Amino acid sequence: MKVLFPTLIKWVGKAGEKLHGQLASEIRTVVREEGGVTFQALDKMILTKSVVFEALRIEPPVPFQYGKARENIVVHSHDAAFEIKKGSRFVGDGEKLLKYVYWSNGRETEDPTAENKQCPGKDLVLLVSRVFLVEFFLRYDTFTVETAKALALGSTVTFTSLIKATTV
Repeated sequence: MKVLFPTLIKWVGKAGEKLHGQLASEIRTVVREEGGVTFQALDKMILTKSVVFEALRIEPPVPFQYGKARENIVVHSHDAAFEIKKGSRFVGDGEKLLKYVYWSNGRETEDPTAENKQCPGKDLVLLVSRVFLVEFFLRYDTFTVETAKALALGSTVTFTSLIKATTV
């Protein structure tokens, strides 16, 4: 989490105010409709889930498991190639792309087993990341950050502005 949360905030911060507004709207609407932050509410937050997957795709918390994704990436197989463009997200038809997300020592669509050495805590990581974003955007409308590469692991992130939520 020491690596994951700063990385998540870094990429959400870099995405800008438009995405922040979309996240805040989705999160606040669903929380209001569901009467709180519940598992059912989290499942309805499609954009929030997509943002977590995108951050994990771009900069996995264990960076040396697989090659890093570029902002625009071409995924090749033995008979085809598929381009994932900057700004593409894992919503709607984009959910089919989850099989190309490698962040937990395996495909996102695979379950951890003793044989595949995939991270047994991957579902917890996804859950906590989504809850982190939900709680953040229940309190704030938008923010800006400055980032730098940390010497040991991940990034250092400094908030340069935080705008409190105007509506909840």
